[in-house]
Amino acid sequence: MSVVKADAYGHGAVRVSQTLQEAGSTMLGVATVEEALELRENGIQIPIVILSGVYKDEFELVLRHNLIPAVYSLNNLIDLNRYAYENNVKFKYHLKIDTGMNRLGITPDDTIQFLDTMKKCKNLTIYGVLTHFSSADMEDKSYTYHQLDLFDNLVMKIKKHYSSIPYLHTANSSALQRFPESHYNLVRPGIMLYGSCSENEIYLHPVMKLKSRIVQIKELERGARVSYGGTYVTTRSTKIAVLPLGYADGYMRNLSNKAEVSVNGSTAPVIGRVCMDLTIIDVTDIKKVKVGDDVSLFGDTKVNIDQLATIGGTISYEMLSLVGKRVQRIYKEY
Repeated sequence: MSVVKADAYGHGAVRVSQTLQEAGSTMLGVATVEEALELRENGIQIPIVILSGVYKDEFELVLRHNLIPAVYSLNNLIDLNRYAYENNVKFKYHLKIDTGMNRLGITPDDTIQFLDTMKKCKNLTIYGVLTHFSSADMEDKSYTYHQLDLFDNLVMKIKKHYSSIPYLHTANSSALQRFPESHYNLVRPGIMLYGSCSENEIYLHPVMKLKSRIVQIKELERGARVSYGGTYVTTRSTKIAVLPLGYADGYMRNLSNKAEVSVNGSTAPVIGRVCMDLTIIDVTDIKKVKVGDDVSLFGDTKVNIDQLATIGGTISYEMLSLVGKRVQRIYKEY
């Protein structure tokens, strides 16, 4: 199940999903019905699972577009079955169980009551059972093994009543690489599809390069204040370049005075506060720099997305997902 939620982590869900479908991915995972509808409207035919579940007023759309919801609560199960019964249809669903993420999902204590209700839901077909790991990327593996043990025990209970469950799945990107026990017969690569989250000496090639162009170059004297609040003051005669992107495009404001970008094969620091639509860099030491030159903000050999995320106090998931709609996506095949 290739996870393409949040606009395929900022990469453009339609084009990414088309490529994944052509490459042989057997299933897609999204967070919302709206995300799934965009894919259906653009020719994606393979099964799509709504991992964050669906609301009652979305059941008709789920049915019409052949979507598969994750069910995570007793009320959710009952509502879905009632709708299916009243409309004389059947729904497939994936049962989401909470083994320690303490987010969506039925808890181990809920299992018996849930199973009793499941047996009465004649218009629903369980098509998968899943859980989500909270700590699969951490050095200490004990909590992930604890979650795996809980999952196995709960699946055994469920299989006493439903011997045939097509899919069992727990493995996110980190677990896929670090916990072979978690693979079962379906895995859910997310961030690793996009070239981040390398584990166990596996090298993943970054898919996205965020680029801009220099729109203006200026010479500043020593002591000049740069951008809002004057948080950067030049200590020498400084050549600055202005880039036409900012935090509205997903280049985070907390990268101000911390990050570097790549220009003509060299790095240049971001100076002053990142603005909504503009970012300023110091190109004093860049040779032959001119208006129109390409600037790479991440995704090349000089600026790594994971390192940049650390500088920004976040993770690559957030930085990729924040890249805004007004940033043009240009796709290249290799």
